[in-house]
Amino acid sequence: MKFGKAREAIAIWKSILEESKKTDMHAPEMRVLSDLSGESYTLVFEMQIKSMIDLNQKQAVWATTERFQELYQKFIPLCEGSQREFLKIEDEV
Repeated sequence: MKFGKAREAIAIWKSILEESKKTDMHAPEMRVLSDLSGESYTLVFEMQIKSMIDLNQKQAVWATTERFQELYQKFIPLCEGSQREFLKIEDEV
């Protein structure tokens, strides 16, 4: 995120999560995490999905839902860059 924009960016993502709870898209478990150490002004959006097929279905809903697009457009100017990683959970405690 851009310097000094963390609070605003986090608020937008919290709104996105709240909006997802209101939809019929059967939202997966999602979390927003912010940095406590390491590179400053890092925001992580985490989503647990069962398969890549589920991800594609969720992305289609997000891409065609006006409210999600509106909130995301507010987030873009606060962002320095992004990257996407897909991680497989091997085990949980």
